[in-house]
Amino acid sequence: MEISIDNTFLQMPIMQNPVTPYKTKTYNKDNQNKTYNKPKMKTTKKNALIFLFTLLNLNAICAQMLEGFEYVKADSGQVINGSKGENFFKLHSQGGGFVSTMPILWDTSYGGYWAAGWAISKKIDGSLGNSDFSKHLYCAKPGYGSEKGINGKYKGTTFAVGMNKSYILSPTNPLKGFFSNLKIANTTYAYNSMKNGDAIAKKFGGLSGNDADSFVLKIGFYHKGKLLSRFSVVLADYRFADNSKDYILDSWQTVFCAKQGVGQLGPIDSTVFELQSSDSGSYGMNTPGFFAIDEVGADLWVKVVSIPKMLALSYPNPAKDKVRVETTGNMDKIEIVDVLGKRVYLEAGLNRKAFDIVISDWAMGVYRVKIITSIGIETCEIVKQ
Repeated sequence: MEISIDNTFLQMPIMQNPVTPYKTKTYNKDNQNKTYNKPKMKTTKKNALIFLFTLLNLNAICAQMLEGFEYVKADSGQVINGSKGENFFKLHSQGGGFVSTMPILWDTSYGGYWAAGWAISKKIDGSLGNSDFSKHLYCAKPGYGSEKGINGKYKGTTFAVGMNKSYILSPTNPLKGFFSNLKIANTTYAYNSMKNGDAIAKKFGGLSGNDADSFVLKIGFYHKGKLLSRFSVVLADYRFADNSKDYILDSWQTVFCAKQGVGQLGPIDSTVFELQSSDSGSYGMNTPGFFAIDEVGADLWVKVVSIPKMLALSYPNPAKDKVRVETTGNMDKIEIVDVLGKRVYLEAGLNRKAFDIVISDWAMGVYRVKIITSIGIETCEIVKQ
């Protein structure tokens, strides 16, 4: 796990007058500037205690962990998107009491495709050109992950790609369920679409360059389905009166959630990432609804330690009216919640391995299914069209 100190460290003074072992003083004597070294400060009991206090605070700050997804086991150029049965990524805390979950949904219809949630990517390609779904969907526009080498250039090999309305759940310890900071970037697919337009989406700014277009990621923090706070990260902005100021984000941008007051909100059990584009129609956004994240910072991260397999099966998926859920063990209870953690369905005493659920009156979106069976808990997701 990479341990790092970001800019927040520079803005968090440990003490007003830190101990300085050596100090130089410059003054003018005989019209000449001379520099003299002040003798080394004597070590006193008071100074020793202050220095110890400084070290303890420094150690506490250094304990912040950044999850850069580098620990995910995958070959170069590979993507983990649920196609092999992965249901979600889990981030575990140092003490084991805090688990954060990043859900994935792979739809098996039409030959199979990534339908919702997150993907972990090792695809490196930030090239300009036409918007290419098959080539650039899992690529970050900066070309690499957000980690930098000694030359200041990006060198990270792994990052996460999120789809519109992706979410992260932190239900086991909601008191610690927030991020202090994270890096955000456009995907190459979305960037090239906004830059040049494609078969569905417009070129940002239009032909004249004067269209007031924008692409914004809104990050919302929830507890038990209630929105506590939300702030926005602008991924593209063509709303300036001066067109020379228009831009599409092509680098990794650090977002300090703590500066948005997230740490003072109280318990947070889910974080929702929602995209909004000025280029939208009756069927939703025309701009590709994808973004990338990396180096998620929190006091408790250690690493991605598991990618559990999907045991339960739901089909058809996506669906409009009815879904069949099948499990390996005999079902006892089915519980379904929406993206905000609100329960929408509960059925108990089933004693079967297949069950049909009517969803025709549900709102469009992604729903998590937890099924208690004779062999344990099996999970899956349902996408309501």
